Amino acid sequence: MGHNGAKAKIVLLIMNIVFLTNIFSPGTVYSGSGMRLSEKYKSISNSYIDLDSGINQEPYYYSVMQDYDNKGYRGAQNQRIVMDSGFITDSSSQDIPVGSGIGGNENKVLLWNSDQEWFEWSFNIQEDGLYEMEVEYYPLDGTSSPAKRTIMIDGEIPFFEASNIEFPRLWTDDGEPKVNNIGDEVRPRQKEIRRWVNMDICDSQGMYSEPFKFYFTEGEHKLRLVYVEEPVAIGNITIKSPEIIPEYKEVKAQYEKNGYKNATREIKFQAESSVVEKNSATIRRESDADPMTEPSSEVNRKLNVIGDWRWKQGNQSITWKFSVPETGLYKIGLRVAQWFGNGLPVYRQIMIDGEIPFSEMKEYKFTYLNSWRTEVLQDDEGNPYLFYLTEGEHELTMTVKTGPLRDVIFSLYDDTLLLSKVIRQIIMLTGINPDVNYEYDLHKNIPDLIDNLKYLSESMSKKEEFLTGISSKKPPLANNLAMISDQLDNMIRKPDSIPRRLEDINNALSTLGTLSISLKDHPLTIDYFMVGPGNQKWKNAVSNIFQHIKVTWNHFLRSFTKDYDSVGSVYINEDQERAVLNVWVSRGREWAELIKEMADEDFTPTSGIEINLNVLPASQLNAGAVNALLLAICSGRAPDVACSVSSDSPVEFAIRDAVVDLSQFDDFDEVSQRFIPKILIPFQYRDGIYALPETMGFSAMFYRKDIIQELGLELPDTWEDVYEHVLPILYQHGMEFYYNGGLTPFLFQYGENYYRDNGLKSALDSPLAYQAFREYTELYTNYSIPVSANFFNRMRQGEMPIGIGDYGLYVQLSVAAPELTGRWGIAPVPGHRKEDGTIDRSVGGIVGEADIIMSQSQHKEEAWEFLKWWTSTETQERFGKEMEAYMGVQARWNTANIQAFKRLPWNSQDLKVIEEQLQWANETPVVLGGYFTGRHVSNAWNRVVLESMNVRDSLEKAVKDINKELKRKQEEYGINLE
Repeated sequence: MGHNGAKAKIVLLIMNIVFLTNIFSPGTVYSGSGMRLSEKYKSISNSYIDLDSGINQEPYYYSVMQDYDNKGYRGAQNQRIVMDSGFITDSSSQDIPVGSGIGGNENKVLLWNSDQEWFEWSFNIQEDGLYEMEVEYYPLDGTSSPAKRTIMIDGEIPFFEASNIEFPRLWTDDGEPKVNNIGDEVRPRQKEIRRWVNMDICDSQGMYSEPFKFYFTEGEHKLRLVYVEEPVAIGNITIKSPEIIPEYKEVKAQYEKNGYKNATREIKFQAESSVVEKNSATIRRESDADPMTEPSSEVNRKLNVIGDWRWKQGNQSITWKFSVPETGLYKIGLRVAQWFGNGLPVYRQIMIDGEIPFSEMKEYKFTYLNSWRTEVLQDDEGNPYLFYLTEGEHELTMTVKTGPLRDVIFSLYDDTLLLSKVIRQIIMLTGINPDVNYEYDLHKNIPDLIDNLKYLSESMSKKEEFLTGISSKKPPLANNLAMISDQLDNMIRKPDSIPRRLEDINNALSTLGTLSISLKDHPLTIDYFMVGPGNQKWKNAVSNIFQHIKVTWNHFLRSFTKDYDSVGSVYINEDQERAVLNVWVSRGREWAELIKEMADEDFTPTSGIEINLNVLPASQLNAGAVNALLLAICSGRAPDVACSVSSDSPVEFAIRDAVVDLSQFDDFDEVSQRFIPKILIPFQYRDGIYALPETMGFSAMFYRKDIIQELGLELPDTWEDVYEHVLPILYQHGMEFYYNGGLTPFLFQYGENYYRDNGLKSALDSPLAYQAFREYTELYTNYSIPVSANFFNRMRQGEMPIGIGDYGLYVQLSVAAPELTGRWGIAPVPGHRKEDGTIDRSVGGIVGEADIIMSQSQHKEEAWEFLKWWTSTETQERFGKEMEAYMGVQARWNTANIQAFKRLPWNSQDLKVIEEQLQWANETPVVLGGYFTGRHVSNAWNRVVLESMNVRDSLEKAVKDINKELKRKQEEYGINLE
């Protein structure tokens, strides 16, 4: 840069300092007029602002343990304090609900539901040191989710993980698998086991192999438990000295001292059928077609293994029961498959009769191998571990643990937050779209930039080396880390290239988040167990190529007769007296299988109506294009019921007399009460209603708690708050607000809609519609809200710490952003204050998919019975819980049945926000020719925002175009315009 450029830069820096010092303070708004708000704050992005102040979040447990070690803290010796409900000294109210006889426990126990926020126990410690905590609990009626509580010691949360302690529910199969009429086994439903459980307080993600340790000094202390989710009964709480688990060599020496001998007989038990309990309903029997898997699944599907991809989350456990014929020393083997992770090992904690027999079983390693194998529990030198078992029944428990990968995961969390900070520092100087020809001198204006990049590069290299060292082959995850390290090294050598490589840094941040998620997945598949003498030789049960050829040939022959579109049992209507409904579903096969299972178990036995269920690809049941349903209608072969059709399709089909008016059924009004008001609007045509809603979403304001706190912002209640208080502060720090909700919320909040005269004309020519459209466009013309952005990624990066999102974003953040756990939240959407002082937060687009009955059906009454059953509260609640238990949080069923929706395992605080926002839900009717309304509104927006056309002129042109299309379609269908 030349002399004049340097001089200009100094002048600009001085102006920035004066500008910041004399004009701005947090929450203050510059009062100039005629200037875009982003332009007012543009110069601020050229000054350096420190970002070291972060959210006041508790440290992770691993750093607390490091602090314990540094201070020389050791476990207390021979200490045990047992507290029952009588030790409760304080609560969030005067009432302390206690009862007896719960689950057979005659002692008085605490009965805790959402009515009570917290309870506090007082206790006295006799010796300084580290202690463990054990809680006796009994799950009460609720959802399928575990109970969750926060632990506070003497008024403080000791570490981050203590804010979310889980008390799992226990599950088992409700009977053996049934066989449908095509010969395939069907998974049994899951049944909850209610019993008292003594659980050592530990992390809920399987990061640590031992229970949490708490440091107590001698004297009086207070333990407070705070309600998070789900009711639970609490019995005794025990504060105790940490348990010391010996190494195997010590246990082996004790065997020899006691004179234990090797057993002489062996047993074998199937892993899928010997399960007595699981702490997650997600874990199910699975099917494997390998020729050596027992029992064989070569032709018809047999549920012959357990685990697989559904047994991968930290702390998920399975307990098996088995019986040995004699007392003695046994080795344990299992036929196992660990072909996930592409080289990475997985870990399991192994317990016998509820106890870890020796320390090597805290986190036993299963290496990667791309085939089935017989694995004997053994040491690194191949010597089998021996277990002392007495004659009779025993229990074996395996729990998912992260093992040494925990260090990599926590390091990735730290690196992600640091890299996010680096990105925010850079964009404060460069803006979101840096000028590639401008020299920003980032390494000079951001003092710690190069040091942070060096630290991150070294951290990537160390993790790459570690992952390669513990894996059977170099995993792709290690290559990703090496690539990021190389990119950072290049930026360190050429700091002037950093602005041009901002996208690389953003991609690196996304990659780190993805890696941390991948490293937490630890699937393992088990076929059977063997327990026998230490000198017993077991064959490695691996199938050969000839066996595989035989299986492949059998499947090929069956493909000529098997209906791959149908799910479960297939019925043939041989007589007209018995109704068989054909139901088409446009969802994944897992969803369809569960619907079919539930219908066969519940709907058919009670109604006498059988159903055949077919799965179709997405979009094959919607109007507007040539697809399977449209072709079936034209050929006279339409199904009786179609589920999961798009919300705008029922009216399009109704216009063409292809679907049934559901309001003609006598009990329709009663059924419609299951849904929120106005959600049926998109299904109304003339005087009929042609669908029932199946799913719904919600809108909410998403925000980063840490960044909002860092900026000193208050969450906005109204759009005026957004303009006057939020946007100025965001622009000062080079950040942005996200909005992609279109015109609809503004239109509804101003009290208008898209149509009038029963959908015959556009209502966008009213004064209120003009105000709504003007404010909508001014978001982009005056306030420089980005036209488009990946809100999820940019929220993770910290560039967009607040914005409007939907149900999909909620699930995405819950599942795919573990580094942001506890750092994000939701709030109601900003609205407009009305004359009575209330804030109108109306939004649209809530309804998701819908269910319809086809006019060609010969069984309309029976089809209506099916829809009533399918949309009922009990059915939707069960389906939602089992689907989430089966596939995890990512499959959260957003049912349109409002009571079932509330009963799903939402975070209690989030549910309050969602319920409040749903009170303002509104919808837009589907009308003749209305398919062009969205296009013309978008064209009007483009003319204003991109071409600087006058707002009124652009909207008036859109109204003319919309009315023209509405009139054309009304004339085509003979609608009376008078």
